[in-house]
Amino acid sequence: MSLRTKLLLITLLPMIAMSAAMAAIITFQSERLSRAQVQAVKAMILSSKETELKNYVSLARTAIEPFYSSSWSSTPLAKRQVTDIMNRMTFGQDGYFYVYEENGTNLVHPRLPELVGGNWLDLKDPNGKPVIRNLIEGAKAGGQFYEYVWNKPSTASNAEKIGYSVFLDKWKWMMGSGLYVDDITSQVATISGHLQETIAETQWVLLALTLGSIVLSGSLIGGIRLSEQKMADQRLKELTSRLVDIQELERKRVSTELHDGISQLLVSVSYTLDAAREMVGKRKAVAAQLDTANATLENAIAEVRRISMDLRPSILDDVGLAAAIKSLASDFSARCAIKVDVIAERVGSGIPDAAKTALYRVTQEALTNVARHSRASRVRIELGCTGTNVRLMISDNGAGLPADARRSPTAGTGLGLRNMRERIDSFGGSMNISEPRGGGFEIEIFLPARRSASGRMAA
Repeated sequence: MSLRTKLLLITLLPMIAMSAAMAAIITFQSERLSRAQVQAVKAMILSSKETELKNYVSLARTAIEPFYSSSWSSTPLAKRQVTDIMNRMTFGQDGYFYVYEENGTNLVHPRLPELVGGNWLDLKDPNGKPVIRNLIEGAKAGGQFYEYVWNKPSTASNAEKIGYSVFLDKWKWMMGSGLYVDDITSQVATISGHLQETIAETQWVLLALTLGSIVLSGSLIGGIRLSEQKMADQRLKELTSRLVDIQELERKRVSTELHDGISQLLVSVSYTLDAAREMVGKRKAVAAQLDTANATLENAIAEVRRISMDLRPSILDDVGLAAAIKSLASDFSARCAIKVDVIAERVGSGIPDAAKTALYRVTQEALTNVARHSRASRVRIELGCTGTNVRLMISDNGAGLPADARRSPTAGTGLGLRNMRERIDSFGGSMNISEPRGGGFEIEIFLPARRSASGRMAA
């Protein structure tokens, strides 16, 4: 794993962990708040129901008060008048009043008349609660609310109900009513559903923000990586260019030393040998030795001049790039017996001297590759100006790239070709490698040319 990948993970993993922790905390707190709100709403609705129920019972108590407080209240007529009133009093779809004696005998039940006259003191709801007994005890205690399960007339099924009852001491009656609270459950479920939807939306928003942060961080880090890579590439190019410049300076120095120093000494020795031969005269054996020594010395002088030319051709500085390339091609043709056709135009000040040196070195490297690998019999070199560029083309009729290199995705990235490409890249140029249809190998190079004040390319 690379260092940059580790840095990326070090940056993103804490963010992901923190986001996950935040999501868990928000979810937990939201669920907790949801339950608390549901309970609060349920308690509020239940309190409202209790107040409403208590008002209904108080209204019924007021309705029977004239009979209950009259002087003839203890008569059967007064009690019958009260039961008639209670049977007729209803509210809503499922609201009614009931009356039981203290012993549990039912006196009034508008919805279930079959209960009238029966004793239901020990009647229990589906949960095992003694409903009538507890209602009577609550009434005798001064009026209490009581939750139980009872038949709901509108649905003909059991439902949760809250009852409230009061006790008529004079007659020993329990009078009460109830409200079904199953609708509270549905209201609470609706509110809970809305809260859950809100929590889910919050979680999705948090997830989107987290993913957005991760993507943004990754993009920023990727951008930084790309910027650093570009900066590193630029510095590498600058370093390569600097190394090439230093190399050329050193080549020039050594070439000058060879030409002005060793070469001159060897020439001086050659002149001395010539003078010695004339002094020896007709002593043929000594003369032959001197001729051999002189020939060897001439070869040494030629080799020193060749090395000096390879290191830094003085013709490049004295006459220009076009002449230097023609001279290089002529020497190559004579040395390797390969015909070289050269079409070279003067580029003048269109490109800097360092760029001219780079083109010369590229040509030199290309000819070396031809001699070593191509098995070519003919080479063509073209140098000229095209639009805003200086163009150099070198082609041969040889074997071209090897088959395995042709299939390779890194074809054309050998050390020599890579050095050539780096030289050209350092001056903002481009180098294209191709194989013409007729066979062989071709290198085409473009270097941007400088323009004069008039807008034309400098010549």
